[in-house]
Amino acid sequence: MTSSLKIKIGDLVKWESVMNDVAEVREHYGVVVAFSRTGHKTLSANVLFTDGETWWLDADRLEIVNEGG
Repeated sequence: MTSSLKIKIGDLVKWESVMNDVAEVREHYGVVVAFSRTGHKTLSANVLFTDGETWWLDADRLEIVNEGG
């Protein structure tokens, strides 16, 4: 995964989730719209996903697909 310190607002990111009942990995793509410090050394990113939903996720679990301009 990519360090959260490199992720910026406007970056296209990928987040992977696992469906426990079928052990299927799903990839979700979205754009980082905001950040929030969640601890002394941790950072959360608010991501607008392609389905229109926004989720707060641990920035360390996101992978940069394409940097925003």
